[in-house]
Amino acid sequence: MPLPVPEVSKEEIDRVCDHLKGKGWVKAGQIEAELGKKMNERKIRKIAEFSEGRILSRPGLPGYKLLTPATEIAEVDLCASGLESQGRKMLLRGTQIRRRFHRYARPA
Repeated sequence: MPLPVPEVSKEEIDRVCDHLKGKGWVKAGQIEAELGKKMNERKIRKIAEFSEGRILSRPGLPGYKLLTPATEIAEVDLCASGLESQGRKMLLRGTQIRRRFHRYARPA
């Protein structure tokens, strides 16, 4: 049974962004410990997703980081490239699943 998707408000996004200001990479557990119980890993991932690019994160990175003019280009590129690659792989897999399904389709 899938868990409900956490809802995210603009205020929560701003709160996490403010919390990340002036810091390097911060792990979700540290954000959760410092901002309170209502912040958990799923919620923090969703906040990063809806931050409109303000928060860097993806699997394989050491946590979450605020994107500022001082952020190193290599960090931004690593994050964006990884997400783009993951997206292409997911689209390909979805297409493959649909093609396989259509092979099994029966006339109505």
